[in-house]
Amino acid sequence: MIFSKLNGGDDLSAYPAAIQRALAYLRDTDIMSLELGRHELEGDDMFVNVMDMTTHPMEGSHPEIHKKYIDLMYWPEGGERIGVAPYLGTEPVFEARPENDISLLEDVANECMLVATPGCFGIFFPWDAHRPALMLGDAPATSRKAVVKISMALLAR
Repeated sequence: MIFSKLNGGDDLSAYPAAIQRALAYLRDTDIMSLELGRHELEGDDMFVNVMDMTTHPMEGSHPEIHKKYIDLMYWPEGGERIGVAPYLGTEPVFEARPENDISLLEDVANECMLVATPGCFGIFFPWDAHRPALMLGDAPATSRKAVVKISMALLAR
């Protein structure tokens, strides 16, 4: 898992080439002006889902994992709390949707909370269980979010 600010001074050359391309796209694109929905960057290997997301309480939520894709989340406005924990492969699955490359877990051990604010990005690999869209305060809030889906196969190229 990687968590930083898009304009935080990271040496992007330290990241794998596919992640560099995704971060450059986010840096150079006005996400707020994009239509909601899927935008292809490199076909099914890399695409971005732009959404107006509403946060929710932790109660009733489930951590998620993906096998095929990395989630690179970016918040041009608003934000959320995100639970994150190592995925050990032994956690009970609450619901599996392999056609959408997502499995929801019952729960995870040793979950930590991140606070995403405008300009933050988080990169969640298949070994990172993550619980997105948790409320920052005591009420739900809606904000724009972009999730770049990066095929794990691109990291090998």
